[in-house]
Amino acid sequence: MFNYMHGVGAAFWRWTALLPELALRHPWTLLTAGLLTDPQHYSHLIFTLIAFYFLGPAIESRWGTARFLRLVGASIVLGFALVVLFSLISPSESRVFHPDVVFGPSAALAALAVAWGRENANAQMRLYFLLPISGRALVWITLGFCILGVFFPGSVPEGVVAPFGGFIAGLLLAGSPSPIRALYLRVKLALLRSRGERVKLDIDRPKPKKRPAGSPPLRVVTGGLEDLEKRQPPKDKRYLN
Repeated sequence: MFNYMHGVGAAFWRWTALLPELALRHPWTLLTAGLLTDPQHYSHLIFTLIAFYFLGPAIESRWGTARFLRLVGASIVLGFALVVLFSLISPSESRVFHPDVVFGPSAALAALAVAWGRENANAQMRLYFLLPISGRALVWITLGFCILGVFFPGSVPEGVVAPFGGFIAGLLLAGSPSPIRALYLRVKLALLRSRGERVKLDIDRPKPKKRPAGSPPLRVVTGGLEDLEKRQPPKDKRYLN
């Protein structure tokens, strides 16, 4: 990767791209490597910008910038952490799990696709501007692309397992509340109850029952000024309003 680079460019890539064998000495590269794209193939940059353009604004407007950036950062770190882990535990014969250098935002893109799909499960989008798919289908298609990268490792400069890290991050951090957030609230609730405090969270409340099929969405309440004149005032004045 660095053979054709010289001077400042080569030094910059050595300090920002992730070399799995140097991950413990350069831990910041678990994040900075996700901000790079392949300088030899502009299609990598173009595809990244298109994906962020179509998926990013919808998620950021719903979640806010802080939560959006947390998802992007966590997915990149988790994706490259899996690359380092697999390079340590997999046999040396499996070259696909032993890349010399990895970089790219595929983990973040996978997380954004999963997050968009979970937040818009019944909405439709056009894949590659042509194929209409639902958000729920987008989640499964994203998993399919992750698996496809294992068989075509040359097309994944991030490492074949990095997109799976992004997919997992999307599952854990997307939703209202997200599984991680729900787990945190339940643990906090258990701690408060262990201290004898009586509290109840919204996640514990039973969901409202669905209306029977065919029932009208609204209910008409009869009444009027004439009815009020004949009606006896209630004994409990709290319910007058």
